[in-house]
Order: sequence, then C-alpha cells, then structure tokens
Amino acid sequence: MYFGFRAGANYNTINVINRYSLIKPTNNLNEGLYNKQYQEVNNLGVIYGITYMYQFEQRLVLGTNASVSRVRFQYLQEQPGTSNSVNFTHNHSLNYLDLPVFFRFMFRKVNSRFWDRKGRKPSVPAIIPFAQAGINFSLLLNANKEYTKYTIQNGIESQEFNKNEDIKSIMAPFKADAFVGVGARFRVNTFYITAEANFRYGLSNANNQNARYANENLQNEAYDVMDDINFQTVEALIGIIFPLKYLSKKEFMPVEI
Repeated sequence: MYFGFRAGANYNTINVINRYSLIKPTNNLNEGLYNKQYQEVNNLGVIYGITYMYQFEQRLVLGTNASVSRVRFQYLQEQPGTSNSVNFTHNHSLNYLDLPVFFRFMFRKVNSRFWDRKGRKPSVPAIIPFAQAGINFSLLLNANKEYTKYTIQNGIESQEFNKNEDIKSIMAPFKADAFVGVGARFRVNTFYITAEANFRYGLSNANNQNARYANENLQNEAYDVMDDINFQTVEALIGIIFPLKYLSKKEFMPVEI
C-alpha cells in the first residue's frame, strides 16, 4: 500500500453538445452569428491532492485520488451592428473535488519474491514506466464567471463594465470523466517520485440544464446563457508516494514491488 501527494497543471478545451442563445438572427443564413466563440487562451488550471494505491501484483496497481482541480475556460460573444458593435468576454473558473478510481499497469520484468542464497533481496527497478486508465467523479465546489462588455464605435473600443457572478447554481453539481495516461515511477531511497500525463474526456454535461435560465443578471446584462458542454482535459502531475507496510519475514521481498 502507498500513500502520497500530487500536484500539477491542466489545460482544458470545450466540447459543445448543444448551443443556446437569447439572441437569434432574422436571417437563417446567419444562424451562427451569435454563437459563443470558445478560445484556447486562459484555459490553464491547477490540480493538487492526495493519492492512495494498492499494488496487489508486481505489475498491477489499483488506486484512487482525492484532488482539487481548477477548470478554466473562456468564450467571446459578439453582437455586430452597422455603426457600432458590442463584444462580451466571459472567463470562467470552476473548482472541483475529483475522486477517480484507476488501474495502473507497470511495465517491468516480474521477479521472484524470494531472497537469493547470498541473503540478498530481489532487486526493484529504480525506474518503472506505467500506463493507467480509470473513471473520475467530480463534485463542484464553487464556480465563478467574470464578464466584460466592450463597445466598438467608429473603430474605437471602450469598456463599459467588468463584473463577477457566482454561477454555481447554473452548473451541474456532479460530472464524470474517463481518462487514460502514461508515466513513470522513480525510486529515491525509501520513497518514490511519480510523473504522469493524463487525458480526460467528459462523459456528462458540465452545466445544469434545468437552471439554464436561472441567472437573470447574466441574461439582462450580457444576454448570456450557457451551452451544453463537457470538458476535454490534458493534465501533467508530479507526485511523491510512501510505502505504508512491509513484510517482515526475511524469506520474502518487502512489499515495494
């Protein structure tokens, strides 16, 4: 058994399931005119927490984590006009409690667990690469939106306002993701350093469909309602893990397999 800590960064992109807007074009040819323009900037977040793993075979590990992850994303909305236009910038910051369950396969040679005739225990590789896959369940802790209105008239842009809004009530309280990843475990004396990179794919809608129109401030000031979306996330983490229990009999290898 192992217990440890992990931290890193994530980068999020948006997969749009269904689009919604309060403003509709009068010409069917301009159906996408007021669609949200999802950006690839300001999408970097953080992740940190604890990990627990049980290695029940030299190559197989069952693990779980309890982590706080910050998901950030941005979209733009434009309301064009003949003489002037209005642009809105929406920045979102959501904090989740992640509770994943995963299997990890260690790419290593299987050794005998018995000590040799000279009283030496079997060797454990200093570096072991691995691959992993699992399901992640997330509980929404808090959610905030910063939205800014700009007016462009005669080529001159001016900012009208910048506001913050609590949007936890219009986001789904839970979400689920599937993930796959690769990494390596490095032995340092009696503990281990791990490095891993994972790709998560959202399995559920990140917003609350039943509360889509619940926030009147956003509708009245920014003409904004959320699309149905899920997240696609790439994350990179560094961790430190400690073995919790060893076999005490000399005939067997300590459980650091």
